[in-house]
Amino acid sequence: MFDETLDLKKLQKSGRVGRIDVDLKAENNKTTGIATVPSSLDQATTALIAASIESIEKVGPYNASFSLVEIEDFREKKRKEILKRAQEIMVKWKAVRKTEESKALSTVMEKAESAKPVSWGPDELPAGPEVDSSEELIVVEGRADVALLLSIGIKNIVATNGVNISQSLVELTKTKKKVTAFVDGDRVGEMILKELLRLNAKIDYVAVAPKGKEVEELSPSEALELLNKALPLQEYLSATTSQKKLLQLSKEQIMLLKEKVAQIKGKLTSLLLDENGNVIEEIPIGELYEKLDQHDNVKYLVFDGVVTQRLLDKSASLGIQVVVGERIGKIEKQPEKLLVLRSEDLQLSEQ
Repeated sequence: MFDETLDLKKLQKSGRVGRIDVDLKAENNKTTGIATVPSSLDQATTALIAASIESIEKVGPYNASFSLVEIEDFREKKRKEILKRAQEIMVKWKAVRKTEESKALSTVMEKAESAKPVSWGPDELPAGPEVDSSEELIVVEGRADVALLLSIGIKNIVATNGVNISQSLVELTKTKKKVTAFVDGDRVGEMILKELLRLNAKIDYVAVAPKGKEVEELSPSEALELLNKALPLQEYLSATTSQKKLLQLSKEQIMLLKEKVAQIKGKLTSLLLDENGNVIEEIPIGELYEKLDQHDNVKYLVFDGVVTQRLLDKSASLGIQVVVGERIGKIEKQPEKLLVLRSEDLQLSEQ
């Protein structure tokens, strides 16, 4: 009826149709049974084979009839079994992980809670038990700060015990690979950092509590986040200086300068502005020094280049009040009435 591609014997030899099993049952001179035909053929060909089997009227010399009971997709059944087993594995895995994490957390908490401040050095400064053994050091103000950091498992700490920094602490910083000063966000915190630097203590990074807040008032997560975001010393000092400079400008002045910086960024040019922020002239950087003294009503100079001593001296002599450059070169003498900023300093303003 159909071509040889549907011959069951050939399909069995090629492995496309599996072993055909027949479960027979004889009763009242009549034999019934269920034939199972495994197939790895596509749906259309499998349906065609099922229909062909239903058309069989004789088996040997005996009359026979076939009817389709069910077509079951074993691949889908197998997929469901695999998914079910995978879910069981995941549930067990998660349970094991939770147990291991819980044990690890308990161990960490036990160790953190068991750590208490110790006395370090000739001045018996409050410290953590790893203040000598660790390659890194965190310098804080007082005992309460040490206790806070110990509670989260940080043990390489020492406190200054106020603004009067001991020489032994200064010498300790010089033996460490990395030193972070973690100070309060108030005047005392600023004074402690200044004193550490004045005494030539080795300070590599600086972390500061929010303005008006002390380290000991922080939550453990806040303290850890601030330590992770500690700035390299020079970057911190530069940002602090710039913030103080910005206090000399009004909100309107800062917005004006930001706008002009964005306007010339990457163009190697300069803008001369009057006291109202109007552009007097735009000059290529290469010609700026020679043409700058052609105007006597310039208040702001914004340019996409390096601020030099020579340019500052001329700007000061012309009465210019604010100079904004891409970066600042070596300046030996800062004119008193001239505010010098980098373009990135303007981004520090929250105004």
